[in-house]
Amino acid sequence: LFNSCKGCKKMSSVFISGSSSIKDLPKDVIKSLENIIDKGFEIFVGDAKGVDTLIQQYFYKRNYTNINICTIYETPRYLASNKFKIIQVDYDKNLFGEREKQTFKDEFMTLNSNYSFVIWDGKSKGSFENIKRAITNNKKLKVFYTLENRFLEKELLNIENITNLYKQNTGYTQTEIYNKIKESKIYTNINKANEIKKWLIDNDILKIYNDKLSINQKYKNYFIVENYRGNENIKYKANILELFKNNSLFASF
Repeated sequence: LFNSCKGCKKMSSVFISGSSSIKDLPKDVIKSLENIIDKGFEIFVGDAKGVDTLIQQYFYKRNYTNINICTIYETPRYLASNKFKIIQVDYDKNLFGEREKQTFKDEFMTLNSNYSFVIWDGKSKGSFENIKRAITNNKKLKVFYTLENRFLEKELLNIENITNLYKQNTGYTQTEIYNKIKESKIYTNINKANEIKKWLIDNDILKIYNDKLSINQKYKNYFIVENYRGNENIKYKANILELFKNNSLFASF
């Protein structure tokens, strides 16, 4: 098990990561990969489905082998070529959640590379965390945003802008919206986060039918419906604060 990159070459290196939802590499991403090959960069990539798999397959087809496949397991979940180097990263064995375990691998790759290159769908939490980690550790960063099929400008690559973009696509939880109400100095007699849902139901913005919560379509632009393993989870967009402000229950200071 490695806690540092023993044996890794001391040259320019790049940690490439991205969202598991992505099925194909965009043309502009491929151009960047070609530049990486031309410069002879050392590459760190994981073993997950989605971008990890696509990146491994691409370099395998290009017969480029300056690749480190990082995994928390004895055998990578995916390995495109036996010519790639395998690095097993240690993690806290007391953890049970897969995402928490995989964070150790992502942290390792961030810290042991000069650059971070993220191909992001705007929704993946793992990719979001990789972007933030690169910023926090002052790594050179490049982000391809697949929802708009473009690279994000450098001025957008800060924690605040990246977080806003992530929340724009994934929505806010009830607690987060409650905190925003307090931060925005909107006066309300709602004193707990779960009272927000009750107010929305009482005002026919959300509905309950057969014990299932749904959205009044008149107000659909204030919500994001997240589907996870067959279950729907309703989250809030930031513009719902305007709905609260304009209601007689709320009044600005």
